[in-house]
Amino acid sequence: MYDSMYDRLAAGFQPFDWWLIIVLSLVAALIMRKWPQWPGAAAIAFAVDAVAPFFYRWSTGIPPDFALDFAVSRLDERGGIVVLMRLAIYFVVIGIIYWTKRRYSRL
Repeated sequence: MYDSMYDRLAAGFQPFDWWLIIVLSLVAALIMRKWPQWPGAAAIAFAVDAVAPFFYRWSTGIPPDFALDFAVSRLDERGGIVVLMRLAIYFVVIGIIYWTKRRYSRL
């Protein structure tokens, strides 16, 4: 089904996923006040990322049981590596945005 690990990871991230990662990371980093809040911000952004497709599909007219199946399969169909990569991407992007905010807000 997949030729390599890269194909598996590439199939796990659609354009909607990247948009959601960027927007949620930006919001989480702008809300943070101190570095110890970083794991909590990443965990909350990841939780919203996991739940958002359910509400999106439900609002477009898909019944809740099918919308939940789609949302869960999005995280599960590619294997655990995509879920771990999502969380790692949230940590990295939130950290970079927060570091940039702290660095250039002092000028």
